[in-house]
Amino acid sequence: MKKLLALAIVALMAGGAMAQPGMGLFFSNSDFTSGQTNVNTVGAPFFAYIVILGVESGVSPDIGGYEVGLQFSDTVFILSVTGPNGWTNFGSNTNHLCGYQSAVIPVDGAAVLCTLNMLYSGAGLVEVTFGPATPPSIPGHDGPVLAGFANPDNLIACGLTSGPTVPGVVATFNGGGIIATEATTWTQLKNLFD
Repeated sequence: MKKLLALAIVALMAGGAMAQPGMGLFFSNSDFTSGQTNVNTVGAPFFAYIVILGVESGVSPDIGGYEVGLQFSDTVFILSVTGPNGWTNFGSNTNHLCGYQSAVIPVDGAAVLCTLNMLYSGAGLVEVTFGPATPPSIPGHDGPVLAGFANPDNLIACGLTSGPTVPGVVATFNGGGIIATEATTWTQLKNLFD
């Protein structure tokens, strides 16, 4: 059994070289760190950014579109949503089925996909989760999707910037934010067998 598990882990780590991009929500359009995954609301509008990280692993490298479903654990008003390069949303403010008139070019593996102007008048904790759009372009995939620009049929299943530790949650209001999971090391894998 340990040999089978070891082989599965080696295959998973080998596949890590082709890690899927991660999509998240940040409260900065240039700082995509854990510290930017929480905002303390004061009853005034604020901006949030849907960002893709790690796109060098799949899209060619230009982005032609994306899709994601947004959910909030309390009532949040999305006042407007805009995006770069002729951004068009064929869905809604919480169900993004988006395309671009010209390609979005990632810089250092990251790109801002859109800007949300939001309002939350409460002071309580709100969790923001990402899931698939409706309808999903990749049936059975429970997360966001990217599309290539030159070949829109080049669909890339995305993970989340928060990793699997907090299923679906990518940001908080009035909370602690999200700490992205760290890459698994060989030492951590070896410890599974001790």
